Amino acid sequence: MPRRFFSRVSKQYNRNGEHPWYLKPFDFILEHPIYFAPTRRSVGGGVWLGIFYGLLPIPGQTPLAVLSAFVLRVNVPVAAITVWISNPLTFVPIFYLGYRIGAAILNIPAEPWPDEITLDWLTNELAIRWKPLIYGALILSTSAATAVYVAVNAIWQASTMIRYRRRHRRPRKTKRAT
Repeated sequence: MPRRFFSRVSKQYNRNGEHPWYLKPFDFILEHPIYFAPTRRSVGGGVWLGIFYGLLPIPGQTPLAVLSAFVLRVNVPVAAITVWISNPLTFVPIFYLGYRIGAAILNIPAEPWPDEITLDWLTNELAIRWKPLIYGALILSTSAATAVYVAVNAIWQASTMIRYRRRHRRPRKTKRAT
């Protein structure tokens, strides 16, 4: 199932075999099969990179994930898409959880949120509390990305085994040959 899905998406990407004019300088990258390959290693690595960068409080998460995917030779579109796990709806709870984890590890008392969040409060608190945020986000992103990588590999392996068993199932004979 996962391989079929990613194969279909990859085929839709390059239907006629030619890229638009603005992608011509990148033909050598776009023609390389590993960057868009629907393999367990490539997709799992892309998911790991995307979630890792998506849970870090840094600007430019998508370009960093794409560049890292090129360097590590994993699926580039998957890495770029999974970065968006932290979107405008989820980044506050994600970063607050990272801050709480970092504060617990560094043994710093975590302060509660104020009733009204202002830009002045945010800049003052961020200047004071950046270490727990960074440490907690690194721990959270590494552990979450690794857990999702293991889950993707397990699901991929299970679906492969199910397909293999269905394909190699032999029909049972009910009558004896005489």
